[in-house]
Amino acid sequence: MSIGVDFQMVCHNCGCLGIKIENPQLASREAAVYCGDCGASRGTVGSLRDLAVRPEAHALLPMTQRVSKLVALHSEWQGPLRKVQVAESRQKVIGRI
Repeated sequence: MSIGVDFQMVCHNCGCLGIKIENPQLASREAAVYCGDCGASRGTVGSLRDLAVRPEAHALLPMTQRVSKLVALHSEWQGPLRKVQVAESRQKVIGRI
């Protein structure tokens, strides 16, 4: 097992936490893991598996300001986004009347 962390838990390109693995059940250790949002390479299935079984894996989770900012921005935009969705929905109903 690798001692270093060769897997990017947070995408350096877009800040996304989601991942995408093609055919995960059959993926070899060398199979690429991609960002679930922008598709950038984040590492390999092997490095992700190695990270998952490390005793101190929970300590490696990034609690960076960038992630915190993304969470705050997401929460901040949910209210206005919902208002826009409701307004658009009302416009569609009014247009049908």
